[in-house]
Amino acid sequence: MASTFSVLLCALLGLALWTGTGWVVARRLPFGRALALPMAPALGWAAQNAAALALSLVAGLSLWTMLGAAALLCAAALLMTAPPPAPETPGATRWLYVTAALLALLPAAAVLPKFTADGVILAAPIYDHAKIALVAEISRAGVPPVNPIYGGDGATPGVAYYYLWHFGAAQLARLAGASAWEGDAAATWFTGFASLCLVGGLALRIGGRWMAPLLAVAACGTGSLRPVLALLLGQDLLDRLLRPATGLAGWLFQTSWSPHHVAAACCAVLAALLMARLAARPSGFAALILALTVAAGFGSSLWVGGVVFALAGPPMAVALLVAAEPGRRWRFIACCIAAALLAAALSAPLLAEQLRAADARGGGAPVIIGAFRVLGPAFPDPLRRLLDLPAYWLVLLVIEFPVVFLLGGAALGRWATRREAEREARLPAIALAVLAVVSFAGGWLLVSTAGENNDLGWRAVLPGVLIVTAAAAAAMSRWFSRGPAWAAAAMIGVAAAALPDAGDIAFNNLAGDPASSAAAFAEAPAMWAALRRHAPPDARVANNPAALADITPWTVNMSWALLADRRSCFAGHELAVAFAPLTAERRTAISELFLRVFAGEGTQDDVTALARRYGCRAVLLTAGDGAWSRDPFAPSRHYRLAEAAPGRWRVYIATE
Repeated sequence: MASTFSVLLCALLGLALWTGTGWVVARRLPFGRALALPMAPALGWAAQNAAALALSLVAGLSLWTMLGAAALLCAAALLMTAPPPAPETPGATRWLYVTAALLALLPAAAVLPKFTADGVILAAPIYDHAKIALVAEISRAGVPPVNPIYGGDGATPGVAYYYLWHFGAAQLARLAGASAWEGDAAATWFTGFASLCLVGGLALRIGGRWMAPLLAVAACGTGSLRPVLALLLGQDLLDRLLRPATGLAGWLFQTSWSPHHVAAACCAVLAALLMARLAARPSGFAALILALTVAAGFGSSLWVGGVVFALAGPPMAVALLVAAEPGRRWRFIACCIAAALLAAALSAPLLAEQLRAADARGGGAPVIIGAFRVLGPAFPDPLRRLLDLPAYWLVLLVIEFPVVFLLGGAALGRWATRREAEREARLPAIALAVLAVVSFAGGWLLVSTAGENNDLGWRAVLPGVLIVTAAAAAAMSRWFSRGPAWAAAAMIGVAAAALPDAGDIAFNNLAGDPASSAAAFAEAPAMWAALRRHAPPDARVANNPAALADITPWTVNMSWALLADRRSCFAGHELAVAFAPLTAERRTAISELFLRVFAGEGTQDDVTALARRYGCRAVLLTAGDGAWSRDPFAPSRHYRLAEAAPGRWRVYIATE
């Protein structure tokens, strides 16, 4: 199981590697100390990961490529002319880093195991962290990673998933000598910390008072109004008025479930700030950091760093070009083109894999235009489809982001349209305002079809959420310092109404979900250690894709993902949706084959298919599998028993 001490060690290494690099880089851009230090964790994470991945693809993942990327970035920054001294950061804002570090523990807690008298249980967000298997693959074998989910007929060796965030977690695991699970938990904490610092620093930059960063962190710790509305209206009426909650949610939920999308949102915000800096003072170094940041955003999330930023980048560039000084416009254009070309080159390996996988899966366009569904069955079709368009802005976003959406949107618009501000001060406001509008509009009208959920609609809003949170915190800090008192009191009331939902998320992250398989999961590390004794690092293994099904809210092969440290020949339907280059029909047929075999209903021909067609070199059979009493592997000539624990598990190894 994951060790808290190892997670702490990984987190400290991440702070040193990424915050240190980001601080050196940010100080030379320059952004001024008030923003340079808060943006340092996210900026260092983006630049070092993008550079380290590029180096590792050429020279292999090693200590030299990991630290060498950071050293090269720092050396390039130190060659730049030092910026003029910046004013000191207000002393009270130093609490930003303490509060950010503490609040970021809540998403990290969602990844860690919970030890109870009955065994070991997990929190619901661990379902989306089944990609820890990818972290293990990168940590064990380097990059480009071999697909750890599927290796059978028609499989391409590469991984089509956007894996740069997982590459960062693997770096931490490698540096600390920790497990992939521990590296993922530490990377989740660091993502939460970095995003909170960025939002807090941006709140101060927008024009907030000394308390603005702390209010930004507090706002990120709030949730939706749905629990309060259910209490006031009744759950039945609420379900008739609104569709159920989805993955479109605030910082605490999104960072717990999908930190890689939050990291990509940070990259998008940083890219907007860097483009504004290029418009004010074009330089090759800023263009280089912009390219690395854009590549890191795409590598962490196809939806946020790819689709959303691709849509926001051109209008941001045009708006900044118009607002820039005439004498600097051509240099700005040249820097943007150079950054775009370099970012495209850095992203090309991931993009090529995604295109190959999309072609293998078949189907239609991965993104279509369609309104986000908001209203419930109380509104009849086709009226509901029409009303969904304004309801997204007037109802859904207000309910899901009650503390920040309206206030932050108004404050951001005011900041971006201030005529009295100097030209250089207006540029970041213009870039961030354009990004926020495109971000929320992307969630409004774009639908992803590649998976079983609208991941694009859920994640597209993240850059906008970070931006309006900072703007709202800046506005609230002015209200709390000089009034009006009624406005401050109203915001306190709204925040209080948004706390029950945040409390539910935090409680689940800390306490986990009870499961009848808690005792069996507690024994899982021992059985996977037994399998690793007989299966070499490059072996593909088979186990029941539905094993310990109740350990997570939806069935996923979680014990393999967290503990196996070996590739799977087929890890189950849920993981295959994102990772396996298979059509839906083929994926379903393979899933039924594996489930049939481990249910004890498979034939010897099925066992032969596992060995020859899907390359299963090792098999783990447990007492919880239906095949335990109707074992199809014992009589097979393709497998031999290598080790057994009576009444618990059997390990079979391929004879060929």
